[in-house]
Amino acid sequence: MKKNNAPLFQGFVLGKGAVKEQVYQILRDHILEGRLPPGTKMPSTRALSEMMSISRNSAIAGYDRLLDEGYILTRKGSGTYVSHNIPDRSISNSFPEMALGDVVSPDDQVHSRNNPARDLWSNEYEGRCMNRLFAVGVGCTDLFPHALWGKLLQRVWRQSRHQLGAHTHPCGYLPLRKAVCRYIKTTRGVNCNEDQIIIVNGIQQALNITARALLSAGNDVWLDDPGYKGARGTFMSVGAMVRPVPVDSEGMNVRYGIDHFPDAKLAYVVPSDQYPLSGTLSLSRRFELLEW
Repeated sequence: MKKNNAPLFQGFVLGKGAVKEQVYQILRDHILEGRLPPGTKMPSTRALSEMMSISRNSAIAGYDRLLDEGYILTRKGSGTYVSHNIPDRSISNSFPEMALGDVVSPDDQVHSRNNPARDLWSNEYEGRCMNRLFAVGVGCTDLFPHALWGKLLQRVWRQSRHQLGAHTHPCGYLPLRKAVCRYIKTTRGVNCNEDQIIIVNGIQQALNITARALLSAGNDVWLDDPGYKGARGTFMSVGAMVRPVPVDSEGMNVRYGIDHFPDAKLAYVVPSDQYPLSGTLSLSRRFELLEW
């Protein structure tokens, strides 16, 4: 049978400008227009550079940008493929259309809290739809060293399988608590010992333990607004009354909390990298909070 020497993709014609930018733009246009459907296997960078008569570095640069933006993905030992979750479609399906120049009034913002389609902090964006862009609580999994992590887990299991299977301490595995203790002493300056360390499986378990240990039904709790909805749900589950305290450029407005909810039993505040606004609590407000 005669071998077909036709190129894998037709229409790859370069114009003027930086070659790597054109490679990116041409491939992106082909993906968006459906000429490269989801799941299509892409040629190697070497094959693409030969096909387009360009340097391999330009092909690699174009692929890297497409990979970074989510248009393509790599499968180890298999190759590069067009992604099934195209970024442009995810964005267009996630938010309602708004004309340029549209202004959202304060009344609209309040109303949007009851409208999941317009509420950026609804449950939809807090993990239920994990395939969306910028999903809350989802790390950069493509950069996580999965292979190295797997090797370390295997090593620990081989060396400590009897101890791991036998420990029953409610605070967690003692060697791990000792390691955490040493770490936070060095990095955070926290003077503690392993008996004060509790190993949890995430922020929600930590909040649940805290709420059940410190709160009773009817207690007031400060929660920054906007803030972490997972904390609000945990505090409400034990019957506490969650009191929103506004956040501005200096972090939580401590004076507002004191004036409006002075008898609160607990304040949930993030001094650094406040969620979701990423602000920092000012020094004066930190002292005010500690004094209260």
